[in-house]
Amino acid sequence: MQEQRKISVVVPCFNVTAYLDECMEHLLGQTIGIENLEIILVDDASTDNGATRKLVLQYEKEYPDTIIVVLLEQNLRQGGARNTGISYASGEYLVFCDADDWMKLDALEHIYNIAKRCDADVVEYRMQKVFYDTDLSLLSMEEGKDSYWIELDNEDMKKMFYKTSAENCSLGCMRKAYRLQMIQENQIQFTPYLICGEPSFTMPVRLYEKRHCFLNELLYFYRMTPGSTVHGNWEGRRLDNLHVWEILMDEIRERGFLQKYYEEMSYMFFQWAFVLSIRMLIQKEYALMVEEMQLLVGAVLGRFPDIRENVYIKEDKSVFMAVMLKILDLEITEESLSVIEEVIKKYM
Repeated sequence: MQEQRKISVVVPCFNVTAYLDECMEHLLGQTIGIENLEIILVDDASTDNGATRKLVLQYEKEYPDTIIVVLLEQNLRQGGARNTGISYASGEYLVFCDADDWMKLDALEHIYNIAKRCDADVVEYRMQKVFYDTDLSLLSMEEGKDSYWIELDNEDMKKMFYKTSAENCSLGCMRKAYRLQMIQENQIQFTPYLICGEPSFTMPVRLYEKRHCFLNELLYFYRMTPGSTVHGNWEGRRLDNLHVWEILMDEIRERGFLQKYYEEMSYMFFQWAFVLSIRMLIQKEYALMVEEMQLLVGAVLGRFPDIRENVYIKEDKSVFMAVMLKILDLEITEESLSVIEEVIKKYM
């Protein structure tokens, strides 16, 4: 019987022939050793005339003991592709790596060692965003000295942790390693088909994990690829972020956490479903639309009609927060939208 691998790495692949070789070079060259890795390449129904499919199959043929290829017939977007990868994973820990990104060569060894040393459910590490033409020699690779771990063993600690989103405790899924048993036992998955879906996975993870370690090392490089999901055209998906959070809140209710952590969850919904959706539309230089804004306001007040009394929101005395709360009281018209947009831009 084959010994359990230390880490499973799930790599969603969609039209990635220009980037996958670099990603795989850094995964196959990991100092932890490929005998300790399971690399799952998920071709998300690529549309490049079979080029991506051919490439991932070549890798599987060359490294049959390390690489598993899954060929999807329907495009599920990154969330659905990651879910598929999770279903094939069998390592102690689970890591996601996008096909146009890469990891430092000793990354997985560091991550695994700290996970075992701290008995961590999640290990988080630093990520650097880079453009496709970035000179990597100019990036700071210094290891920080303020790594730490959090034991989620009391309610006050849990509440602060659940509502946090900071550089060392993000809602993103990429720069983390997860204890696979925790993911499997609690059936944690991404919302498929939608963009901006990472919180649908990372928020349930927060609710179940008991030890979270932050490793202050730059281990992951996130390539800012022109035409990627983040930087591409969002027409038809302008409110995907809202929909992700609506589905997530329904799931959190079903899991029994919504009422227990009502203040924290309502705060996160306001900040990340409502405020962030508006900010992203403006940052993408999309004009705000009356119907969209009405949907956003309705989503907040429909789920959390007492949102103005949220303890964390009341603590925020910033002008920006006051502006966002004021939107909830306005009649949404073309005229009021133009004013709203200008004011938000001023304080973003």
